[in-house]
Amino acid sequence: MRLGYIQDTAIECSPLFLLLMLWMAISGQILAGLTALGALALHELAHWIMAKGLGCRVESIELQPFGFVARMERAAGWDGAAIAAAGPLCSLLLAMGCAALGGILPLPMLEAFGRANLSIALLNLLPALPLDGGRLLEALLRRYVSPVAGLYLGAGLGALAGCILLGLGFFLLRMGEGNGTLALFGLFLLIAALREPKRARQPHVEAMLRRHRALRRGGSLRVVHVGVHKSLPVSAVLRRLQADAYTVIDVLDDDMKIIGQAEEPRLLAFLGRIGGNVSIGEALRIDRGTKG
Repeated sequence: MRLGYIQDTAIECSPLFLLLMLWMAISGQILAGLTALGALALHELAHWIMAKGLGCRVESIELQPFGFVARMERAAGWDGAAIAAAGPLCSLLLAMGCAALGGILPLPMLEAFGRANLSIALLNLLPALPLDGGRLLEALLRRYVSPVAGLYLGAGLGALAGCILLGLGFFLLRMGEGNGTLALFGLFLLIAALREPKRARQPHVEAMLRRHRALRRGGSLRVVHVGVHKSLPVSAVLRRLQADAYTVIDVLDDDMKIIGQAEEPRLLAFLGRIGGNVSIGEALRIDRGTKG
């Protein structure tokens, strides 16, 4: 459900969020829900401001049962880490500010707002996708492993954390020491983590669309030529594409002579039409034969 826009960012609301707010209103917890909602809004606003400051477009922000989910252009390296860290840092600073003011103005609402911010910060620092800690881990791991490997590791940790929180929540409920919130959060985290690997299916398409949008906004791109042997499979060639540049693949024979070139759109066409296991040299030959 689309609520409106903030500049070019769409604000959306999940039906599950509306059901949660209805349940909290019926159970007399609406004030606690609104307090948490305010803390989450400021948390997500920090992500939005950092992303905008780094020139990364935030496409939409959706209200989910236990937070806001921002969909934005993928930021690599330290930019991605900075965007991920902005939310927990903001929540920690707000919690510290509430604690400091609490000594001067001992207001129950202020104390509740501080606790909500502290809880949001600590939960989001768990190194598990799709939480901010998982985004931080994913960004830092890019120097050591492939983006897909980092994604699957973070998603696996997210599923594990979700199972642990779900089990702990049910245990506390059985002992009469919980209200179901922890179990519900664990379930939400588990489902969201299991959905994360879907991002690995279209990384090159996303990167191409991002570069295309940058060009249409008047930007420029660095063009990189990468040489590969004609026997390399198309799927392996795709892994040579660089996220921060437009990559042109120069296909070389045994004598180190260029026998053909493949730009990013052509490589993706090979993948869809011929398959990833075919060598890049054979893919070029088939493509020339088709056009002939």
